[in-house]
Amino acid sequence: MSLGLYVDFLLEYNKKINLVSRQSTRETLNLLVDETLLLKEFISTSHVIDAGSGGGLLGIPLAISFPEKKFVLAETIHKKAIFLKEALCALNLANVKIFEGPIQEFLHRHNASQRTLIARGFPKIELLAEYVYKKKVKELLLISSADKIKNIQNKVANIRQNLYNIPLRNNLVIFKLENVSRET
Repeated sequence: MSLGLYVDFLLEYNKKINLVSRQSTRETLNLLVDETLLLKEFISTSHVIDAGSGGGLLGIPLAISFPEKKFVLAETIHKKAIFLKEALCALNLANVKIFEGPIQEFLHRHNASQRTLIARGFPKIELLAEYVYKKKVKELLLISSADKIKNIQNKVANIRQNLYNIPLRNNLVIFKLENVSRET
C-alpha cells in the first residue's frame, strides 16, 4: 500500500468536497505526509487515536506505515468522516476505524489509558493535554506552532514533555506529553 495512493485519492476527492486547501498540490500534501511520518519514532503504544482527523493527514499515513498498530480516526464533521470511510475502503486499511464524533465522547466511552493521542491543527490543545494530565491517554503527540505550545507548557509543567523541531519549518514543532511524572 502506497502513501502516494492516499495523496492521489485525497487530491481527487478534494475536487468534490473541500477537505484541505484548494491550493494544495501533490508536493504540499507530500510535505505534510513527510512531517506526519516524523511522529513514527515517538509513538510508544499499539493503539493510536487521531483527534480531529479531517482529511486523515496524520492517521492514514501512520496507519499505512504501522500495519501492526490499531488506529481510530475521530472526526466530528460528517463530510470528512464520509471521506475517511471511503479512503479506508479504497486503500484497504483494515487497522483503522472511524469514530464520527468529538474526541471527548470517544475518550469518555473507551478506556484509552494505554493509547497515543495525536493531533495537528486541533483548536483546543489544552483539552488534549488535559487527557494526558488526567491519565486518560498515555501520551499526546501534537504537530503545532511553537507559539501555541508555549501557551500550554506551564499548565502541563508536571508532565514529561519533549519538544522537537520540524526540519525546514520555522515555527512548527512536534510536542510530546507523557503521563509519567518528571520525578520518576
